[in-house]
Amino acid sequence: MFRLLIVDDEPFTVDGLYEMLQDEPDLDLDIYRAYSAEEAIGWLSRTKMDIVLSDIRMPEMNGLELQQWIQSRWPRCKVIFLTGVNDIQYAQQAQRGGGVDYILKTEGDEAIVKSIRRASSAIQEDYRNEDLLIRAKGQLKELLPMLRREWFTVLLEQGDLATANLPDRLRELDTILRADDHVMLVCGRVDHWDEHYSMSDQSLLLYAVQNIAEEYMDRVVMLPVMLGGAYFAWLIQPKNASATNWNELPAYTQGTLESIQQTCTALLHIPVSFISHEKPIGWRDIAKNYQLLKQSLILGLGNGREMILLHRGEAASDEAQAVPESLLTRIESAIEMGQKSLFLELLDELFHGQGNRFTVYAQTYYAVAVILLQQWNKTDRLDNAAEADSELKIHRLLDINAHKTKEQAVQFLSELGCNLIRHGKRELDERTERIIQKLNRYIVEHLDNDLSLAILAEAVYLNPSYLSNLYKTSTGRNISDYITELRVDKAKALLAESQAKVQDVAVAVGFDTAGYFTRFFKKHVGVTPQEFRSRL
Repeated sequence: MFRLLIVDDEPFTVDGLYEMLQDEPDLDLDIYRAYSAEEAIGWLSRTKMDIVLSDIRMPEMNGLELQQWIQSRWPRCKVIFLTGVNDIQYAQQAQRGGGVDYILKTEGDEAIVKSIRRASSAIQEDYRNEDLLIRAKGQLKELLPMLRREWFTVLLEQGDLATANLPDRLRELDTILRADDHVMLVCGRVDHWDEHYSMSDQSLLLYAVQNIAEEYMDRVVMLPVMLGGAYFAWLIQPKNASATNWNELPAYTQGTLESIQQTCTALLHIPVSFISHEKPIGWRDIAKNYQLLKQSLILGLGNGREMILLHRGEAASDEAQAVPESLLTRIESAIEMGQKSLFLELLDELFHGQGNRFTVYAQTYYAVAVILLQQWNKTDRLDNAAEADSELKIHRLLDINAHKTKEQAVQFLSELGCNLIRHGKRELDERTERIIQKLNRYIVEHLDNDLSLAILAEAVYLNPSYLSNLYKTSTGRNISDYITELRVDKAKALLAESQAKVQDVAVAVGFDTAGYFTRFFKKHVGVTPQEFRSRL
């Protein structure tokens, strides 16, 4: 689904186009309206727009000036100009400024729909652009990424103690990030690796994700840090440290993460999740906030894949440090991601791949026990059967001699790990259900208001694109279908149980005009509102 913004100083034109495009379901658009360039900038400052359909001649700021503003902030946004002036100079200026198309209002609806289809195809082509993978293999062999990882690891371990001589450290890391300014922190993760990928393949793909991000994040300065395994972090500042750019940075980051995620799916065929802080933070707060971001990413929503989350800074317990050995790290990741089969496979590999020395067996056992305790501490309780003897299980977990044989010990660890995975999945489902319930309540209570995807996303503090996917995955239906159903039901009730005018009924269910409401009602009910009422 692409977001489209209609901009014109003539309300009749905006509303007419809105209604016409709403009746083109195969376009799969999330449509917004602005009755001036200033109102358009308000929308564009709040959320990323994929396509802007704008008049050229408008008071205060004309369409060409609006286009320049858009290109400076959302350079991949496709701009389509719609005007009643057949002026070749305007057309030339529009094309030089990066406009996708130039359409006369007299050309009709079909030309507009065709232009939007071309813009949508151009966006999809951008996602498949193989030029975004430039220099990935070369960067893999460079020393700089390792230095960045080591520096960030020390920063996480020592907190603000590692910020001494920060300007010098940043120069060594070959970045122009400013040590005397705040930074926007993003935590990312590749949600799943294909089983055929080697460690070299995974590293190469992580660098490809970095290259894609740098290509899209052309308005900012970014320091990418590859953290090993599937995790990475980005530190971001605007190139121009003006107050406006800082204010726009969170929305720009969230919007651009959508494009990066979609490109990773289309081009690299890997699912990637992101979480960013809702506002820039100080260098001394990076360590604490990174742990919170990673923990929120681990807890997740929905199926825990391809998420785009926004962290609002609520307090959370510190996350325990992961065990450093690669196989143990993969076991920890399998539990966090709810991958039961992989967890059992890795656990078997871990214990059966060691020698016969008891000290090696004991070290391995307690390393797994620490991982399970970490996961246990992130939960409130296990299922009812496990809750009754949880204390006994903890004692058994911490006593290797409570198991007569190594096989019995491994079986105990397996069962406890599987129980934690089941509980984690249940908690994930419960968190998701709470989000869906909150969203549904908001829709019911604001049925007469704007229920665009951007507004709904703000109500539950999620990214608009991710919210749409989460809702569809969790409920099996689109948000728009649920809103339509509620509006139809409420309209039927008002028409049947009151003498309210059709115009009043239209307003009560979120429509600006009686004409648009009448077409909407007939499309979904089969008769006009007047016919429906008369049949009663």
